[in-house]
Amino acid sequence: MSNNDTSDSSDFGTPFQSLIDHCEANDLSFATFPEEKRIRLNICRKHALYTCQLRISNDDEIFQIHLNYPVLAKDEKMRSSVTEFFTRVNYGLVLGAFEVDLRDGEARYHISHLVGDGRLEDEVIRRIIGSALSTADRYFPAYMRVLFGGDTPEDAVFLAELDLNTQETENEPASAETPAPPAPKPSSSKRKPRKRRSKLEDSDSPEA
Repeated sequence: MSNNDTSDSSDFGTPFQSLIDHCEANDLSFATFPEEKRIRLNICRKHALYTCQLRISNDDEIFQIHLNYPVLAKDEKMRSSVTEFFTRVNYGLVLGAFEVDLRDGEARYHISHLVGDGRLEDEVIRRIIGSALSTADRYFPAYMRVLFGGDTPEDAVFLAELDLNTQETENEPASAETPAPPAPKPSSSKRKPRKRRSKLEDSDSPEA
């Protein structure tokens, strides 16, 4: 439920009102900032509680989501490793990207969607939010292992994507003449470039 008055009839049917309607329909607790066309809410997933910013920008043409990780890389010595980690992650993403503020170590996932004909469908909102949450939650444990567990960025990304790598291996046709090679293990050696893949996964509506 919103803690702001959004009853201005001039907003009826706008992309920003569509965001409000989506949050209300899913019984989410959120704060609205009409002058910025922005909504802020907290969403809990399997691994963490994320601060989520939903925003309509560029004259109602762009729908943006920022998902902030709850843990900052406060130690400046670790920020180069964190930056390498997210650079490796971003290389394999088709939708969205991770960002790091090198001033304070804030890490977040950012995804945007083009609003067509001034309308933002509820199903589009649901899928984009679901994709953002799924991606952010997948890589959060790996982010923690880089910060506090001593994992290298390369190994952390490999472990975060282990199930995806396994699926790709299983889907590849086996040669009758040449046996399939064993699955790669995390190491300091150079990995084979990852295939770009979509992170747009169907997801139920987020629960606050």
